Amino acid sequence: MKEPIIFSTQASLYFAKLIAAQLNLTLGTIESKVFGNVSGGEVYYRIGLDDRMALLNREVILVGSTHSDADCEQLYRVGCAAVMYGARKVVFVVPFMGYSTMERAVKPLEIVSAKTIARKFSSIPLAPGGNYFLFMDLHVEGLVHYFEGSCVRLHLYAEPALLQAFEAHKPETNFVVGTPDLGRPTWAKSYARKFGTRLVLIDKDREGEHTEVAEVIGSVLGCHVIIQDDMSRTFGSIAKAADAYIEHGAGGVSAIVSHAAFNSVDVISLANASLVQKIIVTNSHPMSQHPLVLGLDKFVVADVSGIFSETIRQILD
Repeated sequence: MKEPIIFSTQASLYFAKLIAAQLNLTLGTIESKVFGNVSGGEVYYRIGLDDRMALLNREVILVGSTHSDADCEQLYRVGCAAVMYGARKVVFVVPFMGYSTMERAVKPLEIVSAKTIARKFSSIPLAPGGNYFLFMDLHVEGLVHYFEGSCVRLHLYAEPALLQAFEAHKPETNFVVGTPDLGRPTWAKSYARKFGTRLVLIDKDREGEHTEVAEVIGSVLGCHVIIQDDMSRTFGSIAKAADAYIEHGAGGVSAIVSHAAFNSVDVISLANASLVQKIIVTNSHPMSQHPLVLGLDKFVVADVSGIFSETIRQILD
């Protein structure tokens, strides 16, 4: 029996290396190039193995955050190829599921990208031993049900790793758990219960893309507020929430964020300049590996690769 092998998109290679080391498996390569070296041109991919029978009856693990169209497409194409070349079982490790906030239409004729991407991955031919999709801290838990057919989809949770990181950086004063808005109070409440503390909320007014804090719900006087959120792209909501909590008497603010899905380096600078004293994130998104994130004392990056590795181990057994 051939040992399982791991492949990864370039952006998630750091994450695949961690999983490969934990499972003591070979990390293969995916060759790619743009025809004619023209930006936006056709992309060529090749699984970097010389033996054309190398994947036959073999378990294949594909690692890739789907934070961009290019990464989505690469994961899809390589997945199709792995099955076509005889993989017995294919495990897709998706630490960050892109487009997860586009899970419903608000304006007429909007594209529900989360559904179209789920349908696309569902169309990958089914390997004899099955196709398995592993996700973490989805923006909407129901996204696993957007997938179709017989593929197995599992929702994993970053909470154990985030809680462990929090214990090492827990404020010395009394603290409460807060939200940046009213979007996901249930998740924040779960953390509040784990900590044995209260939940406070931010209510926002929105006009288009512009938001303003309308009200702080609950007392934060003299408390350190831990803002919990599943992802941050612009850090604007968290920064504004931190300002509001401080204005209402909080003694300090920290943040626990599952996915550091920062849009740009400027967002990292904004986070560093904000009133948030400590920002705990996971290494699910490639931006978590930016030198500024890794080099600034304000950021703490919790490793969640072990959570995926343990699930993969169970699938391969």
